[in-house]
Amino acid sequence: MSLLNYNDFLIKESVNFEYVLYEGGAYGHIMHPFEDMSLTMGDIQKMIQMTVNGLFTEDNFVQSKTDGQQLSISWKNGKLIAARNKSQLKNAGEMAMDSKGVATLFAGRGDIEIVYNAAMKDLEGSISKLSEKDREKFFANGSKFASLEIITPVTQNTVPYGQNLLVFHGVLEYDENGNVIDEDKQAGRDLGKLIKDANAAAQETFFIRGPEDIEIKPFKEAKARSAYYESKFKQLLIDGKTNETQSIDVYILNKAKSVLLEEASKSKIIIPEDAINGLAMRIADINKSFTVSSIKKSLGENADWFIELEKKSAKDLKSKIYSQIESLFLEVGTELMKGISSALVANPTAASDSMKKEIDKTISTIRTNGDESDIEKLERQLRRLTDVGGLEDITPSEGITFVYKGKLYKYTGLFAICHQIRSILAYKK
Repeated sequence: MSLLNYNDFLIKESVNFEYVLYEGGAYGHIMHPFEDMSLTMGDIQKMIQMTVNGLFTEDNFVQSKTDGQQLSISWKNGKLIAARNKSQLKNAGEMAMDSKGVATLFAGRGDIEIVYNAAMKDLEGSISKLSEKDREKFFANGSKFASLEIITPVTQNTVPYGQNLLVFHGVLEYDENGNVIDEDKQAGRDLGKLIKDANAAAQETFFIRGPEDIEIKPFKEAKARSAYYESKFKQLLIDGKTNETQSIDVYILNKAKSVLLEEASKSKIIIPEDAINGLAMRIADINKSFTVSSIKKSLGENADWFIELEKKSAKDLKSKIYSQIESLFLEVGTELMKGISSALVANPTAASDSMKKEIDKTISTIRTNGDESDIEKLERQLRRLTDVGGLEDITPSEGITFVYKGKLYKYTGLFAICHQIRSILAYKK
């Protein structure tokens, strides 16, 4: 595998969707702010105003969120090891994979096999150049794992970066059961710098680096945009029958109740008071402790109505519940990304054009050849796309990550929608 030129992969017809690996791995899912039910509505308000007015500081660790394949690596007993799941993190990486293990895991998986093998080779080449003291500091002989993403045109997901990169994020420390006990958010930067200083960043296939720090500047006409988003936030409170001091789960529960009662009204069903909260939490996917037996006991002859409703319309109901708060963050994220240029992308203008063309082509393919389920999924995403203004503002970036009150969150803007549209075909392979 060799470094590829940018034009070698734009609108690349041969990208093998079957073997693309998305966000996750050992590092886990990074939340959008509205997914964290412990935040208050006031936190949401403050977060949005910080974004619009460019008030993030170094303590917020604002960095590019990369759209690659995740891998967690450590150094144990003199060699590189890797983890893709929790069991491989237990007991200081006792069951983690070495280079041969990674090769076995991805054997026969086309480009993914080539890419992961090349990444392991280059990581071993770079980290072996560090001092034993530094390796112990960052990896603690398998107790700490650095999370990184593999970026290459060969296994391109949604964003065409046009470069072969291994990008470190942070370093997590795990207990003997594979649970996170500490995270060093600065470590990704430091590890990338040490590798650069050791002249070990440019390896055979990949360039290895730390995360890209992003400066968030105030939006254009920030005062007017701040007032605009404040107005939308106030409407959110009104529609969700909440206030700034209440947590997001109260807002979501109230929205779920409204959706539930609307559906019940269509079928002329009266829901008993003792069942409303439990049923609402089920359709909002907050908590399903209100069991089927509880549903039957509370709703009696109307129980089949709810069970059938949940079975057939669960995704649509959840989408309706979250749509308003999600759209607000997607709109803020989209406007935010317009003012950010990533050094990780070789040719931003060409990459944006490439993404638009690919999404347009995917939409056309689904409308022409998709089944009823595919078209329903597409229409759901197109409604989201319309809410934030369409594809014109698309940028070649997955988004940013940032820290707020000690937790890591993300803004994704249009990427989230484009990724979902693309995935309608990708997951059918």
